Amino acid sequence: MKSYFILDCKNQQKIADSLYGYYTGITANKKLKNFWNNLSREEIKKYLSIPALEINKWFEEQGLKVRDMSFTIYSENISTSIHKDAPPVIAKINFPVLNTADTYNVWYDDRGNEIDRVECTKPLVLRSDINHTVEIGPNAKYPRLQFSFCFYNEPLHLLK
Repeated sequence: MKSYFILDCKNQQKIADSLYGYYTGITANKKLKNFWNNLSREEIKKYLSIPALEINKWFEEQGLKVRDMSFTIYSENISTSIHKDAPPVIAKINFPVLNTADTYNVWYDDRGNEIDRVECTKPLVLRSDINHTVEIGPNAKYPRLQFSFCFYNEPLHLLK
């Protein structure tokens, strides 16, 4: 099984702008401390119920229905390390929103050897059940913001 699969998204910037607007609304007056930030069912439903939301159209084209939604933030004070995501999810879609150029998803084998790497500038199906992390290159800007989506029907077929 592949570590990732890059997805085509003709409305990527429009979707990223919408996700950024949502992010600024739900984080206003909050001091973020964690890399991984889960959203509540209520927050997810509120966002996804917006009429004519481009990301809903895009997921529908992919044949996917969102189950969970979260965001990751990487900054001067917030980072992550090598980890596996909590089961049972294997295939998530990460959607780049802000400052993802020169940032990378990197996967490792059980001995800690790098096995794969991709720059985080396009939406991608991410394999999350093996060791992985986010690495920041020398030209990256902060904060780095990416949204992550889990589905009722995981897009595992794209990782074969």
